[in-house]
Amino acid sequence: MKDKVFEWSLTSLSIIALLWMVLGSIFLHWVLGIFWVIIIGLVVWIVGGGALLYVWGKDYMSRI
Repeated sequence: MKDKVFEWSLTSLSIIALLWMVLGSIFLHWVLGIFWVIIIGLVVWIVGGGALLYVWGKDYMSRI
C-alpha cells in the first residue's frame, strides 16, 4: 500500500467514524442509545485503523 493511499484511507475512515458518532448520536439515539453509537464508532475506528496500519506496515517493511 502506497503512503498516500494509507493517508487518504485513514483520513476517510476517521471522517466516516466521526460522522457516524455525531449523526448517530442525533438520529439513532432512540434505537441504540448514544453510548452504543459512540462505542461502535470507536471500535470501527480503532479496528479499521489498525488493519490499515498493519497492511501499510507490511508493505513498508518489505520495501526496506
